[in-house]
Amino acid sequence: MLGLVGCGGPRAAAERSGIFGTVSAGPTCPVEMVGSPCPPRIWTGNVEATDANGHVFRTATDDQGNYAITLAPGSYQVLAVTGDGPPFGEPTPVVVSTAATQRVDLSVDTGIR
Repeated sequence: MLGLVGCGGPRAAAERSGIFGTVSAGPTCPVEMVGSPCPPRIWTGNVEATDANGHVFRTATDDQGNYAITLAPGSYQVLAVTGDGPPFGEPTPVVVSTAATQRVDLSVDTGIR
């Protein structure tokens, strides 16, 4: 009996599906030049996944810009929610598979040129 109970736990955990990733913001310098790197910076805030029926699933990033959302299998538009002004997030289409998590890194445009 203990063997059956032990097998149920890991299988249930393996059946989770969803997305995870990091959100970054860039560009971070007005003029990027060769030899003078201007890497994107960490962005913190809310990330939303909207399914085909308009249901919204939301989470917040941690202080390193990482996020994770458990989602049912299906199609979603994923967005770093930035509000009305810069930076601007761009929706990313994602298809979530059964019993799988996938990395979806997002970026927001700071508007710096």
